[in-house]
Amino acid sequence: MSRRIARAGFTLVELLVVIAIIGILVALLLPAVQAAREAARRSQCSNNLKNLGLGVLNYESSQKIFPTSEGWDNTSADEKNVQAATYSGSNTGGKILSGKGWILTILPQLEEGGLYDRFKAGGAFDRKGPFRQGFINSPKPGFGLTSMSADGSIRVPDLMKTQLTVLQCPSDETVRQLNTTHFQWPGFGVARTSYTGVLGDTWLEEEPLLGNDLSIYPSGSRDKPDPVNAGNRDCHRGTRCAGIFFRNTWLKPIKMGQITDGTSKTFMIGEDVPGYNRHSAAFYSNGDWCSCNVPLNHLMNLNVEDVVGDNNWGPQQGFRSRHPGGVHFCACDGSVRFIADSSDNTAFRSHCTRDGGETVSESL
Repeated sequence: MSRRIARAGFTLVELLVVIAIIGILVALLLPAVQAAREAARRSQCSNNLKNLGLGVLNYESSQKIFPTSEGWDNTSADEKNVQAATYSGSNTGGKILSGKGWILTILPQLEEGGLYDRFKAGGAFDRKGPFRQGFINSPKPGFGLTSMSADGSIRVPDLMKTQLTVLQCPSDETVRQLNTTHFQWPGFGVARTSYTGVLGDTWLEEEPLLGNDLSIYPSGSRDKPDPVNAGNRDCHRGTRCAGIFFRNTWLKPIKMGQITDGTSKTFMIGEDVPGYNRHSAAFYSNGDWCSCNVPLNHLMNLNVEDVVGDNNWGPQQGFRSRHPGGVHFCACDGSVRFIADSSDNTAFRSHCTRDGGETVSESL
């Protein structure tokens, strides 16, 4: 007599049920894994900002001023006080601007002394002539960021391509792409920074879409009129800005004693997403600052491609991040905080001025 042998195994229905259960578990776990990864990236981003803040404070401790930036090559567009102090091509001379930014100034404090020395040897701080856009591809000795060393072995524009991890938010992919559309650096890829200095809350280009005259503290340089145009509330071309970093701090360096609003209540550095800001060069004076007049995470509802070709740069130079819900800022006491998108706009802008004397009930 033959005997049938029973075999253990899954039926097709049982196999499909198991696959379905595994799929459900993966679907449940994936958001948790992604959230854990973003939490790690957010922590690294906060650490980067902390290191930058400590670098700035160490520099200030030794030099008694905050690190400065040195303008750019078109001083004719600046205010009269800046024009009078800068190179104009006349026999009167004046300050010749290298174009270097505050981040370049603190490279030794960021443990990047070797890179700083190469910039210096290449002539980045020399002032035979001003930074000149036309010299980007053919640098000449003595012209600041458009210099090369006397023997031609070091070309400063090539150093402008150097990417540093401490300047890159791990949540943002655009910061790892060289910026080939940067103003004053056309077609020449420069390294970007995720972290820019706080200019204050000036009304950039007096962009109508961002006006807030109905606020109790309307943004702009309210009590320091433009010496050229008394009605102008945009300070970025001069020295009237109420923040810590702007492109003409070389003329009137900011000191710790000027922060009368309190160091813990004054933002010094904040996050940006370089893909949404054509002014994002890491080491250049016209690419390392943003204004708090621009609302947090402004333009982030658009695709990067929609912003890159837009010459309306005012709304681009604001603070934003890839972190859900808000943006990191480092205050002048070195502390780092995450500021929510839903924060009161007046309270936010009040934290971006060093001596505004604002009194607001909302806290951040």
